[in-house]
Amino acid sequence: MSDRNKGRKPGQMANKVKKDMKDQGQRMERGMDRIADDAKQDMDRLTDGMKREAQQARSQMQDMGKDMKERLQHH
Repeated sequence: MSDRNKGRKPGQMANKVKKDMKDQGQRMERGMDRIADDAKQDMDRLTDGMKREAQQARSQMQDMGKDMKERLQHH
């Protein structure tokens, strides 16, 4: 055993290791949750942008249709 462990009670190191592993597992879990949340936000932003572009295109098509009707009526 190393000099650092001489003053410890039996099982103290095992408990410390167990606690550290649990903490690391929780950190990893939080990290994975954060990654999933970030990916969801990115997808939401992307789909919102796509919806907005589709709406603009639809609006432009309707405007073009109205313009063509007006032109045909005036001639």
